[in-house]
Amino acid sequence: MRMDNYSLPRRIWRIVYPVLIFVGLQLIIGVAIELGATIVFAVREMLRGTSEFDAAAFMEAVMQFVYNNGTLIVLICNAASFAVFLPIWLTMRKRTARYENSNPVGICIVVIGFFMGFNIVQSLVFGLTNITRFFPAYEEVAEMMTSGSIAIQILAVGISAPVVEELVFRGILLNRMKWLPVWAAVLIQALLFSVVHFNLFQSLYAFLAGILLGMVYVKYRSIIMVILGHVAFNLISVILSELLPDNLAIAVFLVCPLLMVGCGALLIIRPGAARLAGDPGQKEEAPDYYSPAP
Repeated sequence: MRMDNYSLPRRIWRIVYPVLIFVGLQLIIGVAIELGATIVFAVREMLRGTSEFDAAAFMEAVMQFVYNNGTLIVLICNAASFAVFLPIWLTMRKRTARYENSNPVGICIVVIGFFMGFNIVQSLVFGLTNITRFFPAYEEVAEMMTSGSIAIQILAVGISAPVVEELVFRGILLNRMKWLPVWAAVLIQALLFSVVHFNLFQSLYAFLAGILLGMVYVKYRSIIMVILGHVAFNLISVILSELLPDNLAIAVFLVCPLLMVGCGALLIIRPGAARLAGDPGQKEEAPDYYSPAP
């Protein structure tokens, strides 16, 4: 059945249920890990044979354990989400049209440069305005995401999170909204992308990032490009804060705004993806509203 024959409730459900699964997996895994930690700590207390039980100290120890392993928990959630959503995306990919870009490697480099610059410009704005002081919950999340080792931060925040989020929001959701005007589809998937961050301040810039990632995907029709752009956006913060010496970090902060402007201009003027000649594509999906004009 083609998607343009689906009823409106079914079209909406096809957009909603991946988000529910994505959020549900995070909640279930997070609760399971917290429950497991509670059981382990309780057994440890019983084996100690202490006469007095301090419930407040006990719960504080459990929550501290969860906090200290925040990035590892994120990595586990991302691995579970990847196992669920990769088959869905691969099935959709078989049913959609194929596209190609001229000089895809060059475009990937430009996309990476743009999102690196975007992150740095955003960080400069945050630093100059000190706006994060109004959002203590965001600062707590930021600290928790840097609680693990560098390797875990890179795997959890820098690589696995972008891969899973792009599969869900650009790879699946955006492709399932072809019955909507392209501007509406980009805005809706960006809104859903921002909501799942469950943090007001993080949701604000995630919404803007979701729009930019959606626009790149719509124009170039490459999940690899938006994954690399998202990886660059997430990873540059880890690199600057943990790996680069201060003098080099300052140089990056000075160069990246120009990098964002230059790469953004190149993305605008470069032609978009072209559909492969003779590709049947879209056995199930609706007409491809995202095809660039010839």
